[in-house]
Amino acid sequence: MPYQAEISRVNPTCFLFLVDHSSSMASPIMGVPENPKKSVFVADALNKTIQSLIVSASKDMDVRRYYQVGVIGYGSQVTSALGGALKDQDLVWIDDLYMNPLRIEDRIKKESDGVGGFLEVKMKLPVWVDPVSRGQTPMCQALERSRDILSAWVAQYPDSYPPTVINLTDGESNDGDPRKPAAELTSLATNDGNVVLLTVHSSSREYAQQIFFPDDLARLPDHFSKTMFQLSSVLPPAMLRTAAELLNSPLNENAHGFVYNADIAGIVQALEIGTRPSIPL
Repeated sequence: MPYQAEISRVNPTCFLFLVDHSSSMASPIMGVPENPKKSVFVADALNKTIQSLIVSASKDMDVRRYYQVGVIGYGSQVTSALGGALKDQDLVWIDDLYMNPLRIEDRIKKESDGVGGFLEVKMKLPVWVDPVSRGQTPMCQALERSRDILSAWVAQYPDSYPPTVINLTDGESNDGDPRKPAAELTSLATNDGNVVLLTVHSSSREYAQQIFFPDDLARLPDHFSKTMFQLSSVLPPAMLRTAAELLNSPLNENAHGFVYNADIAGIVQALEIGTRPSIPL
């Protein structure tokens, strides 16, 4: 069966995040003024996801090369969203990410005190990606660039767990129909399966219905949502199990990797589901 290759230093896997940098990402999530801007929250969630990948690749005080990671922003330009020492690199080994954050920020985290209250705990958060909201939504260009990056990757690592691409967006592609480049991207494969493309759509409407991993076009309200469904991959078995566990809800085996009108919690859950494909050796 596909999507069963164990992840190791000999056979690593790859995560490629596509981040909508269009001007509309400056709006608050769900259109609620008290919520963070979509661009800010997505960047924050991505930084925490990268940190989680670093932790999962760490053994015996060593960050092992189980993953290559890329972040492509698309708005006024389509380019790597990594900066500093990693600027302009499409894919970076996980240990290089660990060694080269843009900066370390001081944050305050609220934790339960066990008696009904909260404690404020100081923590350090590495930052690799900054929020951007400028330009339109050239999603086709971002998918085409992903195809070009990953065509070389699957040729280099033919026996690896296939790459996972997670597209975080709040709007419709304005440079053409993204289904064609998405199909070209997901046609790429290792011996263990095809590239997996997940789409996480964040809403600007407070009372928008959230739809998690639909299995049928009939559940979706409009042409835009149906297009996002069609370009997204069917969830591989391990992701399907993780999604059902986190959502505490059974999912059909034809469930697509698509979240529509995601709120803050939905974005976090989608990123966790997309980055837990297998366990490193």
